[in-house]
Amino acid sequence: MEEKKPKFLINKIFDKILEKADISTEEKARVNQALDQELIEKPFKVAVIGQSGVGKSTTLNSVFGLKNYTSNLAEGTTDIIEEIFPLRDGFRLSIYDMPGLNNDEDKDIEYAKLYEKILPGCDVIVYIINSHSRDFGEDCRILKEVVLPICKENSIKDNLIIAVNKIDTIGENIDPDDPELQWDVVTNLPPEKLKKAIKDKLGDMVDKLIDENLIGSADGLDQHQIVFYSAIKNYNLQDFIRAIAKAGKRGWIWPATVGFEQASRWSDAKLKL
Repeated sequence: MEEKKPKFLINKIFDKILEKADISTEEKARVNQALDQELIEKPFKVAVIGQSGVGKSTTLNSVFGLKNYTSNLAEGTTDIIEEIFPLRDGFRLSIYDMPGLNNDEDKDIEYAKLYEKILPGCDVIVYIINSHSRDFGEDCRILKEVVLPICKENSIKDNLIIAVNKIDTIGENIDPDDPELQWDVVTNLPPEKLKKAIKDKLGDMVDKLIDENLIGSADGLDQHQIVFYSAIKNYNLQDFIRAIAKAGKRGWIWPATVGFEQASRWSDAKLKL
């Protein structure tokens, strides 16, 4: 009989541990069954929040391994549907594509109710921000007044990740005619001048998050819960998967299963701030 191969990285790790453990075959079977139940029976649930144009679709495609996912979220919709994607060997990814609040008082009240309903059931909550958004202050307000209080009230603050996308385009918004502020498509790296511009911009954003007590305070998030990346360039995504791995009680499941395989497609380059 052909030996059954482990499904995922975590299965291989458990197999190695159980080989050395002084337990019966029946006990090993029970451990493997419990692991499979945790991995397979419950979809890995991710809520993605963000305004139109922040890169929700490219983030889901690059970070979570979806193929050609396109957000079909209609303007002003309050009908949020859970989309479940079977990936492999019974593992399922559940996505809630959530609208961002947008200064429409009536809609914002409805959206906040949606957040209250959906976010507590999610393993990971990703709040995506455009790195050169003019509405960053509004994003901070939404995080501080709506999203973070919901997470704290439901003991899921550790599930939240602030994801700052499109860092590859920061230079274009400074001077679109300066080639030294353009992303190097050959090396998939920022030139030195662009790297400095990125660091300056992200430093300003971190200072704002600290000033708003969103990170670095007892009521805020930990440093690893904010990630800076480019989804379209597959750049600096290692920090993203580390943040997912540390998210809540079940974040570890993603890198321990199909997320580990997804990482092999990313750039090895890392942004050092």
